[in-house]
Amino acid sequence: MSNHNKGDLIYIPADTTIFKWSEDSNVPVGPTMTLKKPKRALFINDVSDYYSRVIFDAETWTLKEADIFELKSLPMIKGDQCLKSSRLMLEEEGEENGGKTN
Repeated sequence: MSNHNKGDLIYIPADTTIFKWSEDSNVPVGPTMTLKKPKRALFINDVSDYYSRVIFDAETWTLKEADIFELKSLPMIKGDQCLKSSRLMLEEEGEENGGKTN
């Protein structure tokens, strides 16, 4: 069983095979896909002793528990943006300049 909790941000490496999981019969079903790039995802739950369900790109997928890693630092995936929002960055700059932004 997983060490992750529902809502944990996790890392899935490239070349991981992911698939859909049947809600009613508790077995894997198609389609399958092999990730070309690593992904960040939200952990949802375990579906068996060896498989877990995650969500990314607005879809729910299942993968082997062994293919899920704790996300230790950000950003990890080239091209992804920092988690700070533009608003937060502007607020921080404004505070440094006496509350004024350009």
